[in-house]
Amino acid sequence: MAAAAEHDPRPRFLAESLRAFTATVFERLGVPAVDAAIGAEVLIDADLAGIESHGIAHLPWHPGYAPGLKRGIVSPDPKIEVVRSSPVAAAWDAGGGLGVVIAHRAMEAAIAKAQATGIGMIAVRNSRHFGAAGYYARMAAERDLVGMAMCNVPPIAVAAGGVERVFGTNPIAMAAPVQGGPPFLLDMATTAVAAGKLEIAMRQGKPIPPGWAVDANGDETADAEALRKGGALLPLGSRLETSSYKGYGLGLMVDILCGVLPGMGSALFTDRSVLAQGQWFAAWSIAAFSDPLEFKAEMKKMADHIRATRPAIEGEPVLIPGDPEELAREERTRLGIPLDEEAITQLRALGEELGVAFPDPSV
Repeated sequence: MAAAAEHDPRPRFLAESLRAFTATVFERLGVPAVDAAIGAEVLIDADLAGIESHGIAHLPWHPGYAPGLKRGIVSPDPKIEVVRSSPVAAAWDAGGGLGVVIAHRAMEAAIAKAQATGIGMIAVRNSRHFGAAGYYARMAAERDLVGMAMCNVPPIAVAAGGVERVFGTNPIAMAAPVQGGPPFLLDMATTAVAAGKLEIAMRQGKPIPPGWAVDANGDETADAEALRKGGALLPLGSRLETSSYKGYGLGLMVDILCGVLPGMGSALFTDRSVLAQGQWFAAWSIAAFSDPLEFKAEMKKMADHIRATRPAIEGEPVLIPGDPEELAREERTRLGIPLDEEAITQLRALGEELGVAFPDPSV
């Protein structure tokens, strides 16, 4: 897997140069410098982790980023309203702020509550696209806490057994520290695949695999443009006979925590013209339950045992959640981040529009 990644023929760019470009773009669009740096860090971290569906490619075209800031549906410097608050929980109204910044602030607040009381939870309404959920869960794990992050998005997936859109990709992320290594990090859509995977397939001119999506008639399709043509994603599990009710149920659970709980309502009924999102963040102090050193040692014991089990395919070792991202991070830190030509063209055009030079490839 790592060897295949290293032979990726696409142009590569240094993370530092992409981060600086992204931050400057945000600043030119009115985002304060401190927030611009946070937003750039979150987006480029996704690319470093190999999560290209949530990285810098979103910056020039996704309405949660540059287009939304230009159109006024994303506030560059919002006033966050604390609607309810207690020592262990709070509900916020994000004021339509840049989701990657709002989410970072919310997880920081959840971490602070957890460090003070043992647990912290923040539910957010009226935010915007927040990138890769795993980034925020990892923030907690890096401080010896267990972290979770979720968000609801406008419906683009069918119910288990249905043909109409009723829930979004609604990702769930959870992270926990491991002794002497990177954290356990699960970051998953509750649909069969994240919508960004179809975006990548479109950019690369490739069909999508079976079990990802259906067309407007509810028939399974290999067309990467299925969503643009009125189709929908399938729930995790794809079909009823392969347990799609599990992904469907998890997706609705996320909608409840991120939408109904903070008073925003289900994403079924939110204003889609501004792509408003609800989000939910939690952090738990390990010390409130057990000895942190023993916890991390047990996590290492578990991880090492699983990695040592016999693989289904010779030469492809068994991994735990978070391992693929760490392998990508090592390779892309060393060799640079690969980008598709379409993304490069869009980013250069955005840079020219705002007077920000897009960097040259490092390789």
